[in-house]
Amino acid sequence: MKFLILAGGKGTRLWPISTDDSPKQFHSFKGEKTLIQLAYERIKPLCKLEDIFISSNLNYKEILEKQFPNLPKENFIYEPLRKDTAPCIAYSMKYIQSKTSEDDTVSIIYADHLIQNVLEFQNALVKANEVAQKDNKFLIIEVKAKFANPNLGYAKINKLIKEEDEFSIYELDHFTEKPDQQTANEYLKSYKYLWNTGYYVWKISHFFEELKNHAPEIYNAAENITSFPCKEEEYDKFPKISLDYAIIEKMNPKDIWIIPSDLGWSDIGTWQSLFHELKQEDNFIEGNVGDLNVNNSLIINKNQEIRINAININNLAVVLTEKELLVCDLNSDNLLKKYLN
Repeated sequence: MKFLILAGGKGTRLWPISTDDSPKQFHSFKGEKTLIQLAYERIKPLCKLEDIFISSNLNYKEILEKQFPNLPKENFIYEPLRKDTAPCIAYSMKYIQSKTSEDDTVSIIYADHLIQNVLEFQNALVKANEVAQKDNKFLIIEVKAKFANPNLGYAKINKLIKEEDEFSIYELDHFTEKPDQQTANEYLKSYKYLWNTGYYVWKISHFFEELKNHAPEIYNAAENITSFPCKEEEYDKFPKISLDYAIIEKMNPKDIWIIPSDLGWSDIGTWQSLFHELKQEDNFIEGNVGDLNVNNSLIINKNQEIRINAININNLAVVLTEKELLVCDLNSDNLLKKYLN
């Protein structure tokens, strides 16, 4: 059982804390440990140290090796270019394949997620690996939607396949990527629609079978890699495309099984999602902040030299770093990305 932590994203919508030079996964939002360190801690009890691999961009080599001094250097997989998740995972899987048996399983883990129910997550991963190994299916651990979020993908469950231990395992019906608000509202009312976390588990041999069948250009590019990290011209042969578009949406739904779980999960993609996950009563406030009559707001102060004083505000995100100040409506996720572009 191997684990691949994906840690190459930019996290644009959590600006100004998350920047291109130092994205969100390398920052702490809850306690002292960074998001990627929390992701690592969640899976560490399930395997040996050498079974954990971290995939990231070559630009983050120094940050990663500083945050994980005890992880073997050969367990860091660096991409020379950004090409989205399908090339990243194919490239990383090729490397892991060279280190182990094709019959082994790999779990895809994200460096920038928060999970409150760690034991449930660990048990679901163990079960998913058992089922993937035994039944040769793609497994994915999904969660019940907590609110109607149009910024996430959704998975609809089909028939019940079996029940093992405390887990029910369903066949996938279909995925829906980022529905409009009205559709998200309808999904929230249905027990059949789950948030798509992206926590896939598969056998190495099965992954490459599906890759060859549905994304031959990516498969061939991965097969032609001669070294790790590879040369830019080799990596540039990968098309830029997500895993979902390249493979998952083309697969027979019967080959993808879902394990619904109560993880207390959030992908921490936006200030709004961070607020929903971390708020204490009405607000989430961190750092040197004075507040009076503040409602439904997130205030984070990372600047030790300045105090934020907030009076009579509602539904705002206020984020101060050493260099930048952001003040916006909590529902302005799309506008923030537009502003930064």
